[in-house]
Amino acid sequence: MVISSDPLSPSSIVSSTSSTGKRRRRTRKNDICIPSPSSSTLEKEEEEENEPSYAQQKTKLRGGDAVEAVKLTDDAAKQWYCARVVDTDGQLVFVHYEGFPADQADWVSQTLVRPRQRSALYGPRGKEDWKDFVQPVKRNTGLVHDRRMALHTCPCSTIAHPERPERITSIFDTLHHHRVLRYVRHIHAREATISELSDAHTQAHIRNYCPNDDDFNEEDPNPRARKITSIAALLNTTDVEPIDNGRRKMVCGEIGIAGDTTFHPLHTSLSARVSAGALINLTDAILNGRIRNGFAAIRPPGHHAQDDTAMGYCFFNNVAVATQAALKKHASTVQKVLILDWYVHHGNGTQQIFYDNPNVLYISIHRWDEGRFYPFSGAPAECGRAAGLGRNVNIALSTSKEKPKPMGDTEFIAAIYHIVTPIARQFRPDLIYVSAGFDAAEGHSPHLGGYHVTPRGYALMTKMVKELAEELCNGRLALVLEGGYELEPLANSAAASIIQLLDVPDQAIPSFDHTLTSVKPNRGAVASFRQVMDCQRAFWDLPELPTDFRFLLPQDWKAVNSISTRSPRRQHQSKHTLGY
Repeated sequence: MVISSDPLSPSSIVSSTSSTGKRRRRTRKNDICIPSPSSSTLEKEEEEENEPSYAQQKTKLRGGDAVEAVKLTDDAAKQWYCARVVDTDGQLVFVHYEGFPADQADWVSQTLVRPRQRSALYGPRGKEDWKDFVQPVKRNTGLVHDRRMALHTCPCSTIAHPERPERITSIFDTLHHHRVLRYVRHIHAREATISELSDAHTQAHIRNYCPNDDDFNEEDPNPRARKITSIAALLNTTDVEPIDNGRRKMVCGEIGIAGDTTFHPLHTSLSARVSAGALINLTDAILNGRIRNGFAAIRPPGHHAQDDTAMGYCFFNNVAVATQAALKKHASTVQKVLILDWYVHHGNGTQQIFYDNPNVLYISIHRWDEGRFYPFSGAPAECGRAAGLGRNVNIALSTSKEKPKPMGDTEFIAAIYHIVTPIARQFRPDLIYVSAGFDAAEGHSPHLGGYHVTPRGYALMTKMVKELAEELCNGRLALVLEGGYELEPLANSAAASIIQLLDVPDQAIPSFDHTLTSVKPNRGAVASFRQVMDCQRAFWDLPELPTDFRFLLPQDWKAVNSISTRSPRRQHQSKHTLGY
């Protein structure tokens, strides 16, 4: 990283590790232009230019320190704002800007951090109360996010498309509201390289979505045509003619991928590469022992992306790219990877990429409805191919025709307890990913989800998988954001899951061993489980299901004042916004 002598110069604020952008030797379409500061900003800088930065003072920064830091505003101008130090990594500092949403926190150079001035500015939410901020000495859970992923949005700015930047904002607002961000270790992100993407995708596909990258070493002799499909296009009976090399116009009038996947011609490529690279960095931090587990708050999602196809809001398959990187870079530690996918839609892309790979076990819990639910793949009989036979497990859920009832907590937890756990114990992975889609959460429309999993259900599912990781692979576990489009259910469910990774005092679910014995999954789920187990018994030793098939949820299932049930009441409301 190059640090300019001028702390406000573009070369100082933009680096390969900063979420404000990546500077290259030649200007390209995806570069973010940073205009010069306004004259009023320059005058203020001249008045305060004698104030040295922390890099110049060689002062050690600690979590919670009140400072000023440079922030890029919405119009790309640079401005000093009040901030709090949250994490450090070499010459980089992770700062939360007071008065701004928590997802706008950023990694900046120490040259862009200085002691707080009397005239310092706060964000629109005003001053925050950090009086009781205490950061744990040991933080075992990582959280990776990057502001560049918010650049991926529809150019229309008129319609709230389901997969939008506000998804991440809602998750961080909920974590900030419950004051749990102090417990995580922030991991900075980067763009995935062409080489890393190539381990999961064809050269033609990568070139489609990285058209201006100069890192391709050779021509692809057999470029494939882009395939087009999507949720909305398949649901919409109106025929829409493809335009512009496979892209189609969406309902808002902008060009997208088929009829629903937004595409920004300047920023989508960058955001998609950062999304994949962020997960690689989180995985590296887990495998290097810096953290034990983590959550990747990334977008665009990835599990629908096949090796040569973008679809269902996905461009690059983040989990597949990170899995291949882990198997290659950490070969002495990772020989086998388990990917558990609890997205309500089947992860057709992840299945396709690893369908013949014996070192990757893919297990998907999804709504299937006998093949009538998007993306219409994921049948129980799809068990893998060649060397990968038996390494693909589709827990395909269909409702009972006699008594149809949507799936919820009981059904998803039963799937993990009776099918995922025994198969995982026999496979014995060295690393576990969860493609954590939250569109099975209650509150999603029937065509996007239609199930009734609660935040408490996601919390217990995370608890179960975390204990499985502790048992099998030294706790190496990464939850990766996939779907979830209704903001409140998404934010509450994701936050409830993160809480279980953290073991936050008074919020962690206690042990549930030997209590799964009295609540019965619905009839459709029981029939689905039997069908799946019949297909998988050729490859795994699975016990017979009990005839009554009953199990009890933990005693504190209806606990109050929990992040996974409802927001806690406060005895004394501070006049300032509460800090981390």
